[in-house]
Amino acid sequence: MPLEMRKTSQWWYGRYNVDGKVHVVNLKIRIEGERPDSITQDGDKTFERSKGKALEKFETLVEDAKSKKMSAEYVQKLHEIRTGRRIDSMPLEKFAGEWDTAPRKRKGSKRYVKQAHALFGRFVAFIRKHEDFKAAETLADVTPEMAEAFMQGERARGVSGRTYNAALILLRSAFKALTQKANIARNPFVGIPTLYEDTTHRKPFNQKELEAILNAVEADPFIRPVIVTGICTAMRRGDCCLLRWVNVDVDAGFVRVKTAKTGETVEIPMLPILRAEIAKHEGNGSEFVFPEQARMFQKNAQGITYRVKNLLEQAGFYDVDEEEESGEKKEPKPKAVEVDTRPLLPAAALLEQGMKVIAEVPEDRSPRKRERMTEVFQAYVAGTGLREIAQRMGISKSSVSLYLHEIENGAGVRVFRPGHAATRPAKCLGAASADRNGGLRRASVRDFHSFRVTWITLALAAGVPMELVTRVTGHKTVDVVLKHYFRPGREDFRRTIEGAMPAFMTASESTAPKALPAAMVTVAGVSYGQPTGPGEPLEAALKALEGMTEKTWKTQRDVVAVLVKQAKEWVDQPSLQRTP
Repeated sequence: MPLEMRKTSQWWYGRYNVDGKVHVVNLKIRIEGERPDSITQDGDKTFERSKGKALEKFETLVEDAKSKKMSAEYVQKLHEIRTGRRIDSMPLEKFAGEWDTAPRKRKGSKRYVKQAHALFGRFVAFIRKHEDFKAAETLADVTPEMAEAFMQGERARGVSGRTYNAALILLRSAFKALTQKANIARNPFVGIPTLYEDTTHRKPFNQKELEAILNAVEADPFIRPVIVTGICTAMRRGDCCLLRWVNVDVDAGFVRVKTAKTGETVEIPMLPILRAEIAKHEGNGSEFVFPEQARMFQKNAQGITYRVKNLLEQAGFYDVDEEEESGEKKEPKPKAVEVDTRPLLPAAALLEQGMKVIAEVPEDRSPRKRERMTEVFQAYVAGTGLREIAQRMGISKSSVSLYLHEIENGAGVRVFRPGHAATRPAKCLGAASADRNGGLRRASVRDFHSFRVTWITLALAAGVPMELVTRVTGHKTVDVVLKHYFRPGREDFRRTIEGAMPAFMTASESTAPKALPAAMVTVAGVSYGQPTGPGEPLEAALKALEGMTEKTWKTQRDVVAVLVKQAKEWVDQPSLQRTP
């Protein structure tokens, strides 16, 4: 009997043989009714109905397996005719390695390849652990049911729609790339729909917020050049850190870079603040404009991310706890902290000074202390946090802190990065992250990529043509720019629209220019009637000036100009005498 009934399961199972391999699958048909002692015996009507459904599904499954085998044999024969050799089966464990060597339009970055390998490894582990899929040995054995079950598991993990879609598209393309090499008759991921992406966009900074960031970055000279470059060029984090001298034309005032993400070449005019920052690094003897930042990014890109996050927090962009925001529970204010006047050295100089202190630690105190201090110190200078260092080394966080304090006191320079509680301003300028419907983490809304959004938003709002914007950003389509990067704030959006409209459309009722009195009528150059004088428009102009604010000055300026013009027209009128 091809059907199986297990005492410990409520489901029908099917057993079949393909190429000498026995496959046992869960048919997902529930056993109903009263079970007989043996599957060969008849049960009640309910039991027999469920048995019939299971047998029907089993026959369909076997037919699909035979069809798949025939398709695979057809592909095999076609390949033999073309190449003269058979296609070898590809074990699941070779998935990632074979994908690495498969032809692609463009090789991905190290980070992308690492993420792809992690996804492939997770997929293979899922197939191996799943009770119904253990019989799958090669990529050709993967069925649409297996692919769909894996993607359902990804969705159950709580990943965002964007992460889910990225995984689905990558697996689909990987199987497509290995179709012939792995003898895959049908791509199992074709037909699985993508999810709706509830994208949480980054928020751009306005002028005052950018000034606050530039003021805060003065306390961290290491991250300053990267921040200034990001603000002035709209380049991504990696392109800013790895900026090379061959990409900088100081005389012409242009930066020309082939972006790491898309491979597009962008051309960006150098603003004065960026010119001044780059000039500080001329003659550094390195291929990189900012060599220390490039070194950190290459060894530990998260170190750059940490510095940027810390900087934005010091500038006033951080997440406020719900309790703190509602006022139900107030955290005690941090105590006044004495300003540390010791110098804050660049990373290379700090490492040099710190290693001198470590070298002077007496050997008789602890045989491994120098080694531990060196590992702690180098990791911290590279941007790693205290907690992560402690976990990595298997020591307490307080021990990490004690090592760094000893180095700091011995060298006489600042080692610790500015602490959050001591430097974070009491007034929050905006949240750093936001909740979203799906996803394992909160969505970041203010980070380094926000500088790119800011540049594009400011440029488009100021009337820079889209052709020039895309020339700077490297985007191929206008839709991407408008959908993901042009994010003006509501107030800035309102002011921009008002500034582009005629004054009569934007003036309020109290400040709108009023028409000259009806009695003032001029015919053939002669005025009739007694005018009331220029006082009325001048009084309205004075009110407009008194009510002018930073937000309304552009609109009010236009109104005042119209009102003063009306008063002048009255004063310049000819005499009110009739011509005989």
